[in-house]
Amino acid sequence: MNWFDNVSSDSDQPIAPACLYQGHWRHRLHAYGDKVLCRVVIDVAEPRVVAAQVVENGLIEDLESSTLEDLNQAMLAQEVHLNPTAWGLAPCAMLPIWSKPTFTESQIGELERIQGYLIEASEESVDSVLKLRDQFLQGIGMTDQDVHRAVRQSHEYGKGLRKGGRGVLS
Repeated sequence: MNWFDNVSSDSDQPIAPACLYQGHWRHRLHAYGDKVLCRVVIDVAEPRVVAAQVVENGLIEDLESSTLEDLNQAMLAQEVHLNPTAWGLAPCAMLPIWSKPTFTESQIGELERIQGYLIEASEESVDSVLKLRDQFLQGIGMTDQDVHRAVRQSHEYGKGLRKGGRGVLS
């Protein structure tokens, strides 16, 4: 597997580039409920479900974090990440417009590290730090718009506040 070069030199864990697939999956939201149709985005490099929505009876609704984790576990148990095309998923370079992103702890840490660089940057180096951030986001299949959506509604897109009271981008 090719590892994405870390943006910062003070991180000891490389972050894999995203390898995103999107498609549909039937998932049971409740123990005794019927399976419902969900549209999903899975990153097979992590592997984890990055975003998912229920698409049933003309309604579209984002999955709550606990349901997203259940869906993630179900797809990993079926080993969807090993051959996503066999399960009807198609590759995508970036998150689809409909998706609401989630981030791993290491991705949040790297974004916070870049944010620190941005705060410390001189006027001459701001553009290079922003370019660095954009390259990192592109590497994980996201854009700055995905980050802004996650920051505005952080309780839906990850674990919320982290140790020390830091959110996605403090």
